[in-house]
Amino acid sequence: MSSFYGMHLHEGQYLDPVMRDTEAFLQSSQKMVSGDVVVTLKPYHFSLDGIVSKHDLMSSAFSTYGEENKAWTANDAKGFIKIIGNQNKIYQQVNK
Repeated sequence: MSSFYGMHLHEGQYLDPVMRDTEAFLQSSQKMVSGDVVVTLKPYHFSLDGIVSKHDLMSSAFSTYGEENKAWTANDAKGFIKIIGNQNKIYQQVNK
C-alpha cells in the first residue's frame, strides 16, 4: 500500500480519488494500534524487546506463541484444513 500511495504522490496524483480511499484504509487499519514499544538502540541497529498493548493479539491469555493455542483443539484444526483445502481438492478433480 505504501509503495502504491508513494508512487501516486510522487507522480502528482494527489487529487486522484483513490488517494482518499487509500488514506481511509490506512487510517482504519490503525484504529486498534495502541500501547508501548520497548526498543534498544545500538550503533547501526536496534532490537525490539517487547510490546504492551490492550489490543495485543499474541496475549498469553489467549495462547502461548508457537506451543499451544487455547482457542481450538487438534480436531478443530483438521476441520479448518478440510474447509480451506476444499477449493483445491475440487480444482484438482475438475482439472485432472
